[in-house]
Amino acid sequence: MRVSTITTDTQAEQTLPFVLVLGDTDRGEMRPLMTWLEERVLSAARYRVARDVTTANALFAAGEFPDLIVVLQSWPNEYSTQDVNRLLSFAPLARVIVCYGAWCESDGRNHNVWPLSVRVPVWAAPPRIEREWTLLLTPGEITPLPWSASREEVFAADHPSSSIFTGRQSVVIDSPDAAYRQFLSEISVAEGSVVSLDEPTVVLFDADPWSPSRSAVMQELRVRYPRADLIALVSLADPTMLAELHQLGADNVLHKLGFRPWMCGRSL
Repeated sequence: MRVSTITTDTQAEQTLPFVLVLGDTDRGEMRPLMTWLEERVLSAARYRVARDVTTANALFAAGEFPDLIVVLQSWPNEYSTQDVNRLLSFAPLARVIVCYGAWCESDGRNHNVWPLSVRVPVWAAPPRIEREWTLLLTPGEITPLPWSASREEVFAADHPSSSIFTGRQSVVIDSPDAAYRQFLSEISVAEGSVVSLDEPTVVLFDADPWSPSRSAVMQELRVRYPRADLIALVSLADPTMLAELHQLGADNVLHKLGFRPWMCGRSL
């Protein structure tokens, strides 16, 4: 009698988490995230990619369900309430992350199609995906954020205590906003660094409002302090601005809210 066997490779593959990526993966603002996702998550997972919810349901065989769903939202109303309900009903135990683009920044105030706790701007998505991925690989090490989490709970989970830099540094601060400049000075000193123009190791550059004059100032700082790490701080940036900041010499580009790294084609 012939006994069917399953190879070790097949058995190992079947234990991998199942990931569903939903949305327009070719959109310009989503490509850096997709590149990161392919390297850090999809390479170690079973996964499917679908353009819409209807297509996604058809990609899974009977009894198959995704463990993690990464939704790429490019514009408001891209997904209807019916779409969302169908997706969440299809995989009620899956962890869901909705990575929304620049056109969807106001959706949290004007729309409530997705639960607040699953939404994250695309530039801030990697840390959230990392957390959910770790949750799947090592259950119990991280407390999952429930779909019913409040805005305060979401903010606390997304912005743990963090530093702009590590270790004692000599810092130069350049900002046209006096209050923000004072804030950066105080937080630098509180972290044990020294604000000084004498051979700085870090330059904190406030890129807002981005303009030819701020561009000229940044170039001057890059020339004046060639050995320092130049960190550009911004409130909102599109891929073109991010590319320009790096071209002008920024070693890193951080969002002012929580000092999170932007997705900009460089390793995080």
